[in-house]
Parts: sequence; structure tokens; C-alpha cells
Amino acid sequence: MRYLITEGFLKYIICLLGITIFLLNGNGISFADKVKIDYDNGFFHQDDEEDYDESEGDDDDGEDDDESHNAGRNCLTSDCHSNGNEHHFSVGGTIYTDADGTARRTGAEIKVIDATGTTTILRSDGLGNFYSEKTLNAPFIISALYGGREVKMPIPAPDGGCNAESCHVIGVAGRVFISTNDLDLTGTVTEAASGRVSSEISYNGDIKSILDAKCIICHSSGGIKSDVPLTTYTEVTDPRLVIPGSADSLLLKRVDKNSSIGTMWKYLNSRSDYKKMKKWIVKYNAQEFSSGQVSSVGEAISAARVSLRQNGSVRYKAVTDAEGTFVMKSVKAGEYILKISKKGYKTYKQSYQMNQSNVIPLEITIKKK
Repeated sequence: MRYLITEGFLKYIICLLGITIFLLNGNGISFADKVKIDYDNGFFHQDDEEDYDESEGDDDDGEDDDESHNAGRNCLTSDCHSNGNEHHFSVGGTIYTDADGTARRTGAEIKVIDATGTTTILRSDGLGNFYSEKTLNAPFIISALYGGREVKMPIPAPDGGCNAESCHVIGVAGRVFISTNDLDLTGTVTEAASGRVSSEISYNGDIKSILDAKCIICHSSGGIKSDVPLTTYTEVTDPRLVIPGSADSLLLKRVDKNSSIGTMWKYLNSRSDYKKMKKWIVKYNAQEFSSGQVSSVGEAISAARVSLRQNGSVRYKAVTDAEGTFVMKSVKAGEYILKISKKGYKTYKQSYQMNQSNVIPLEITIKKK
């Protein structure tokens, strides 16, 4: 009896195998095809934490070691990242170690403030590339930070293509860069007037120091606005810029916060400086010297203490020599408060942006108390 049961069970198993083989052959499905079907249906898929597709795009940090992502090219006009594509960039560029693009700067922080005031922080990847797929509105205020240094773009960027042919390419404005080769800051401190003390506002006594600190980084030879230089009295009082006695002077409108063309206000950024410039042009007819001042250079001031401060702390300091000159070695790029003091003189304070190129020696005058 036990034998009959066993024999019947074996026949049943053989029958099932025969039917299975028949069905597989009859429908033309090989074992390989069966595996493919199972794979497509998910039976052979890896767990989510192990699943990885090398064709997927980059994350929001813009970190990608794919050498096909060409550093230095304008990615906003490429077939991949222009407007209308799936991975559209609103801001994109490449940052280097110098203006010639000798080496790419990895790990720099790029701060972008758009027209609505939205601040976005990006970080350069292994190729020096940085980008954002967020919807951001031009114009942009852009700065780069690295190793305690901050380099600011002197004028707002009209669009987000930092590698555009008319912008940061060799032969135009040079590459976007931030260097660890910090430059020296030098200058001369003199007495404000060699004649009698005057409360009048003049170019030599008041206005030159403002322009030197805030404007000539762009408005000088080699600067991106070298076509409108502001380094001398003659240049500043060009009839196209200044009409003595007139509040309609273009120079005033450019630095007026409330003017429709006041695009330079963000760099002046001081109501007291603006009022001083306006008073100089309107009341004092843009005079070069104050009444009674007989020379453009006063006596050199020795032993004056000069310092650059950030967040209330002294970062760099120097003392003027017998000729009134000073040198601060290897000053990191960034925004500072320049302070000069000496007993018997009024303390001089002025915001100052230290850059990594076109650092012009300062000429500062201070007044007796």
C-alpha cells in the first residue's frame, strides 16, 4: 500500500513537470526571458539604499566630478542648462585661483543675492564649478568666500552666466577667482589743509578719500569701469558727471538711493557721504580746495595709528613713518572699517573694501581738532 502511494506521488510530480515544460516551450519563453520579465517586474531589484543610477543628475550642491562638465564654459547657454531644459541653471560659473584661470578653486562659498533679496549659498565642486537650479531673479549681487577672504563683484551681474563671453573670460574681466596670495595695503596720511582750518567741503579735503575707498577699484585703469575714471579732480569733475551748483549732476544721481538710476548707491552705502558729496557740488561748486588752502598736500603726519577692523576687532594695524606712509602686509580680501587716529587730530573712519587686484595706495587727509 505504501509503495502504491509513493508511486502515485512520483507520477503526479512528473506530470506537473511535463505540463510546465510544455507551457514554456509552447509560448516561446526561455529561462533567460523569464529572468528578464522578473527583473522588469522588480523581483531582482536591489534595496532602495543600494540602488544607484550613474545617469542621475547632480544634487543641489553642484558637486560633480564628471570631467564632461566643462569648467570655464557658459553653462547657461549650453544645450543642457539653458532656459527651457529640465536642468535649467539660473546662476552658474567656475571659480579659479587667479584671473588667468591657472587652477580651479575647490570648496569656495559663493553667495548670491537676487533682485528680490533672496540669498543663496553655493559651493564650488572639484572642477571649480558652481550653479543653482533655483528660480532666481537678476540682477545678482555676488561674492566669493574662501579661507577668511571675501571678494565682492563690484557691480550687480545682469544675468547668472558668470562664464559668458562678455564677462569673466580671459581678455575681458578675467576669470572669477579668489587667491590665497594676499596683497599689501599701503597709503599716506597728511594734514587736511596747509592753510587756515576751514569748515568748507572740498575735493582734496573730503571727497577724494570717499571715492578712493569706494569707487576707484572699478573706476581706474585696469578696472571694469576704466572708461569713467575717478582718480583725479579733473576726472571727477568731468562736465558729463558734475555740474557745479547743480543737484542734477549725474555723479549725484548715480549714488542717490532714491534715484531711478542710483545703481551705485550700494557701493557708497552712506547717507553722510552722499550728503557731503551733494553739499560739495551744490553749495561749494565742486571746489578742489577749501578757501585759504594754498596747496593740495598738507604736512605728512607721522606716528598716526592706522587699523583695519571687522566686527569690532582689529585685524591689521600699522603706524605711519616720518613721511606719513604706512604698510599693512598680506591683507585678506574683505570689507573693513579703516580707522586713523592721532592725538590732536579728528579720528578718521571710512568703510574700505580690500580686493585682490588693482589695490591703489590710499591718500588720506585728517583734520586738526
